[in-house]
Amino acid sequence: MQTYFVRRTGIAAGASELSAALTRLRSFEERPSGLPVRWLHSYALREADGRFGLACLFEAEDAPTLLRHAASVRLPAAEILPMTGRRIVRPFAPTLVFLVRRRNVWQTAAELERSAALSHWIGDEEMAGLLRWLRSYSVREADGTLGSVCLYQGVDAQALRDHAARVGIAADEITPVIGRI
Repeated sequence: MQTYFVRRTGIAAGASELSAALTRLRSFEERPSGLPVRWLHSYALREADGRFGLACLFEAEDAPTLLRHAASVRLPAAEILPMTGRRIVRPFAPTLVFLVRRRNVWQTAAELERSAALSHWIGDEEMAGLLRWLRSYSVREADGTLGSVCLYQGVDAQALRDHAARVGIAADEITPVIGRI
């Protein structure tokens, strides 16, 4: 089994639709389906258009199995990426949390590690009052490069953009997290 990051964008217009989506995910876990998929956890997101989305972690045999799972629970997957690593920097913080997506940034794991070390230092030393790095998941992009999905606690999205600029890496997408599920 491989661990995957699955992004589900704009799946709900409001809280009741989001609750229904989560109920479908829970129901799938509770009944035998024959699909080798295990839901680990999700982060509820408020998308730029005001809708709700989910950033999910799953264990599965492969990406096609997750596509079948998405069809089964009626929650389309905008992205399915295999995780190549995980770094938990701090325990999950319940407020002011943002998901930062970095696409196609690194060619090698060594490059990623150098960026991570610099990111950690800049966050802790230069921007300690503005943000805190919580955890990151490295992912293999479709073109073979490495990207990441990171969780930060921050005063606002601009602090995360400033941090990325200081580190010299992208912050392709910054989405407020409204809760961990």
